[in-house]
Amino acid sequence: MLWELHEQHPHVVAAECHLLLFLQMACEKLCKAHLIQAGAPPEAFQSGHAYIANPPPMVIKQQLLHLGRDLAGLKRVQTIVRHIAVEIEALNPSVRRNRGRPDNCGYSWEIGGQVISPLRWSFVPLRLLEAPAGRTFLKLLRGAIDRILNELER
Repeated sequence: MLWELHEQHPHVVAAECHLLLFLQMACEKLCKAHLIQAGAPPEAFQSGHAYIANPPPMVIKQQLLHLGRDLAGLKRVQTIVRHIAVEIEALNPSVRRNRGRPDNCGYSWEIGGQVISPLRWSFVPLRLLEAPAGRTFLKLLRGAIDRILNELER
């Protein structure tokens, strides 16, 4: 996963916006796979991108259960996962931002007549993901991707 390379070589692998764009796309695909596995028709997900904010707490819960972890502290984990997921979803340029945030990983935007490039922007999710809870989120996310891929191969 690109994030693992970033942890080893943070200034070499990719710009922040690219790193977060790939993470946003991976989360989107994981959430769609989870929803399809749960019985949703694949056609329902062919034209949209806003599928990240809600499914991750369930995906992470399933991953923790798969690992045999105690779910006593699940509410705290779900709160963190939900917060990170909302921030990651907001990175997609096609997702409407209720808080009026123009920043996204894909395209430049304008603030006060000045064009801002995502290459020169410091994104909130990156700071969240570099914290211990964020690193745990990424590890669980990677595990969930591997688990779902293995289940689909069976």
